[in-house]
Amino acid sequence: MSSLNKAKYKNAILYFLEHINNSHLGKVKLMKLLYYMDFDHFEKCGTSITGDEYKNYPAGPVPEGGDAILKEMQAEGLIDISKEQVIDYLKYKYTPKARHEPSAFLPSEVEILSSVAEKWEHHSTNEIIAASHGEAPWLATENGETIPYALAYYRGKYDEPLTEVEEEGEVVC
Repeated sequence: MSSLNKAKYKNAILYFLEHINNSHLGKVKLMKLLYYMDFDHFEKCGTSITGDEYKNYPAGPVPEGGDAILKEMQAEGLIDISKEQVIDYLKYKYTPKARHEPSAFLPSEVEILSSVAEKWEHHSTNEIIAASHGEAPWLATENGETIPYALAYYRGKYDEPLTEVEEEGEVVC
C-alpha cells in the first residue's frame, strides 16, 4: 500500500464530522466510516483515498494511522477531542474547528465520501460494526492481521447488476 495521504485523510475526517457529527458518531464509528470510504473507493476505482492499511480487530476493521492522524489534527487545532464515560466504555467526541477542503478530493472520492456519509449517518456504532463483521475483508482475516484491499472485491457491492437508477449515478474514476 502506498504511503498515507494526510491531506485527504484529514479532510475525510473533517467531512464526516461536518456531515455525521451526531449522537452515533464516536471513535469506533468514525474508524468504520474511514474503512467503508477506503474500501468502497478501492472496490470501484482500484485505489484507497487515505492510503492507510486496516487491521482486523474485534470491533471490525481499524485504520493503522487513525489515532495518530486524530492526535495530529488536534495538535494543529483542526479538531477538539473530548471523552465521556458512558456506562462501561469511554466515548470520544470530535468537534471540528475547521471545514473540510473539497478541492482535496477527486470527483470519485467526493462521490464515495457522500455515499458513505449518507448510508451510515443514522446507524449506530453497533450496526456499523455488525455490517463490517459480515463482509469478506473482516471474515477472511485473523485478529490483528492486515486486511488486503483486494478483499473489497468480494463484498458483493459493485459486481452486482446495476439498476437503471444506479447506472445514472455511477461513480466515474
